[in-house]
Amino acid sequence: MATEEYYSLKSKARLAGITRSEYIRGCIQSSVVKGRLSSELMGQIRQLSGMANNVNQIARKANAVGYGEAHRNCMDTMKGLDHIIKRIEDGG
Repeated sequence: MATEEYYSLKSKARLAGITRSEYIRGCIQSSVVKGRLSSELMGQIRQLSGMANNVNQIARKANAVGYGEAHRNCMDTMKGLDHIIKRIEDGG
């Protein structure tokens, strides 16, 4: 443990009115460990990110050339987003 971390721990335990050991045990007991994201979920997140970029491009195009074509592009992108979100919610 680095010196700065030690003094931070010591200070937090003192402010809580408990020993360092009690403070550490409390932190361990109240912590939540989250698993890593699956490679499939990471791929879906990348797809969502790409679609978000598409939405930004559609908005720029709509401002530049009009809204008819942009609306069609937007609807197609939204369908894709809905599909990916449903797959994520269904667990794959």
